Amino acid sequence: MDTDLSKYETFAYLPNSNVEAPGKNYNDEDVNTLVIETINENMKQAGYTLDRDNPDLLVLVSTRTNTETETTADPMYARYPYTGAATTVSPFYNNYYYRGYNNYSGVIGYNTDTYTYEEGTVVVDLVDRETKETVWKGISSENLYDETTTGAMRDLVNQIFDEYPLNN
Repeated sequence: MDTDLSKYETFAYLPNSNVEAPGKNYNDEDVNTLVIETINENMKQAGYTLDRDNPDLLVLVSTRTNTETETTADPMYARYPYTGAATTVSPFYNNYYYRGYNNYSGVIGYNTDTYTYEEGTVVVDLVDRETKETVWKGISSENLYDETTTGAMRDLVNQIFDEYPLNN
């Protein structure tokens, strides 16, 4: 992905229920909040400003809960708006999600990618809100849920952004 990321100035999150690892022996909401807050800090350090009404970039965060090799190919969609009954936004997104997510349809993947995901892998996709294309993808190198301290979890999420080209 050779997108010029310096043309983007603002961001918000697409709420996603796939940032959860059910059946773990810790408070998932605390872990999810830590992940979102750490990504938020990295986005601000990269020179972006949170704009929940008209963001340039949408941040889509997910975790993988099974060990598998996954291939994603054009088009890859995250479906918005949600189908069926109204879905509430998880509390860890409360201050950060894109207010227009209910009317946002289809996020398109960038190209064919094959990754081996391990349980607890955190995947961060940055999506151009207007084109709906993924312009950057970051993946954690280790299982988030193997970490025993919040500091180690935060470090693992920070490592996702080690290869990110900073704006400032």
